Amino acid sequence: MEALRAEVESEPGLLEDYAKTRVPRAPNGAIFVGAGDSYAAALAGFYGSGGRCAAMDPYALRRDPQAARGLEVFFISVSGRTSSNLAAADAVTGLARRTVAITAEASSPLSGKCDDVLALPMKYEPRMPGLVSFGLSLLAVMKAVRAAGKCDLESVFTPAVEDCNSVLTGRGTTYFLGNSLAYPAARYAAAKTYEFLGSKAHPELLEEFSHMELFTLEKPDVVNAFAAFDPSGLAGRLGAALAREGYTARVVPSRGTSDLERLFHAVFVCQLSALNRSAGRRLSRPRFLSDRGRLETSDSMIY
Repeated sequence: MEALRAEVESEPGLLEDYAKTRVPRAPNGAIFVGAGDSYAAALAGFYGSGGRCAAMDPYALRRDPQAARGLEVFFISVSGRTSSNLAAADAVTGLARRTVAITAEASSPLSGKCDDVLALPMKYEPRMPGLVSFGLSLLAVMKAVRAAGKCDLESVFTPAVEDCNSVLTGRGTTYFLGNSLAYPAARYAAAKTYEFLGSKAHPELLEEFSHMELFTLEKPDVVNAFAAFDPSGLAGRLGAALAREGYTARVVPSRGTSDLERLFHAVFVCQLSALNRSAGRRLSRPRFLSDRGRLETSDSMIY
C-alpha cells in the first residue's frame, strides 16, 4: 500500500508533464472505446467534448461495428490485451476511417491492430489497480477532445488530501453520484471501492439516482455525491434531504478553475479515499488481489 500511495502522490507532477505533450485531435463523431476503468475514461471523452464524440463499450462495438463507419475510433486499453478490444478492433477494420490505440504497451496486440498508437509514458504492470495508468489515460482523452484547459493539478491535489475524508463507505452499498464529467469519476470511485475494499458500491448519474436507486436506499448505505459539474446544486440538495431522513450522505466539494482541474480533483479524491479506507482496515494490499478464484474468473473473461 505504501508504494501505491507514493504512486498517487507523484501523480500530479507526472500528469502535468504529460499535459505538455501533443496528442492527436479527436474529430467530431470520433468514438472512444474502453472497458472497466477505460470505459470511465471513454465516457469522459463524451462529456468533455460536449457530446461531439461518443463512448462505447468494446463488446457493444463488436456487435454493431457499422457504428464506426467513416469515423475515427480511439481504443483505450492500458495493457492492450483485452479480448473485447481486440475483437472490436478487428470488427471495425475497413469500416473506421482511422483507429488509434491509447495504451502503455506500444508493442501490444491492440497496437498491432490499430493504425496509430498513442503510447502512455508508463510501464504496465499486470493485476494492479489503475491509479497513474487511469490518470494518464483520462488526460490523453481530455487532450484529444481539446477539453484540457488550465492544468495546475498540484493545486487541486492538496485540497483532495482533506476532501477525501468526506467520502464514506457504508456497511451496505456505497453510492457514488455525479453529473457530466463527474459521472466518469463516480464510476471510477466505485471501481476502486470494489478493488481495494471488496465492498458493494454503485455509480449513478446524479439526476437518475432520485428516479431509481433512492427507492431501495437503506440505513446502512452511504451516498457520496460530487458537487462538480452540478449547475443546479442537486448534490447539496439531495445530501441535505437524505440527512433529514436519517440517511448518511456526503457531498464531495468542487475544486479547481477549469474542467480538467475539477475532474482530476474528483479522481484524486477517489484514489486517496480508497487508500485511506484500506489503511483504516489494515489491508496490506487491495482486496481483489487476495481473491484468487474471482481474479482468475475475471482474467478468463477479460483476456
